Amino acid sequence: MELSILEKITLIALDDDTGKWVTDSMRLNYALAGGVLLQLTQKKKIELVNNKVKIIDNSPTDNFLINDSIKLIESIKNKKAVNVVYKLARLTRKLKDGIVIDLMAKGILKEQEGKVMWLFPTTHYPMVDSTLENRVKAELIDIVDNNHPVQNEDNLFLLSVLLNCNLEKEVFGLKANKKKIAKRIEELNSDNSIGGATNQALIQMQAAMTMLMISTSTITASSASR
Repeated sequence: MELSILEKITLIALDDDTGKWVTDSMRLNYALAGGVLLQLTQKKKIELVNNKVKIIDNSPTDNFLINDSIKLIESIKNKKAVNVVYKLARLTRKLKDGIVIDLMAKGILKEQEGKVMWLFPTTHYPMVDSTLENRVKAELIDIVDNNHPVQNEDNLFLLSVLLNCNLEKEVFGLKANKKKIAKRIEELNSDNSIGGATNQALIQMQAAMTMLMISTSTITASSASR
């Protein structure tokens, strides 16, 4: 059984024991949106031409996440890749629910209901079987700590997600070193064996996150000046 890039991001972003999200929701949304772009490119549903998203196959699949993403992209007038990632990030509430449902169906997560302050209902998704997640984490550790080559495009994207979403400790523990991870990503980006789809997805995710940070900073500064 294999995990999609979206499932890998989701598992790393959920605490194994509590089933709670351990990263900022906005950052996670953009990471998942970038993951959607990568997955659609890998499945030959879209291609990136001059930093714009071009749909090359809109035929329905058995994956509703892919179908919904294609429908959304079709409805977007400005198909610049960074804008598409921005729009996809707004879809990720539904995306996260769908990904979690798939992971529960695979027996990896379970649903656990509770209450906050004994009043407000809440739902968490603790781990049931961590075998596949541990395999992914071990691959990422080997790539950074032991300079192992990247076995698939997903791993390079995941390393960038760790940094962008402050999730490096979820994989590397207390010894997590952002500079070391960033240096390894830079080395891998210069490697011609890494697919263009991954690099493009990374670039657009970074651009969208930068746009988000600038927007947030502007709003904060404006509010503070009043």
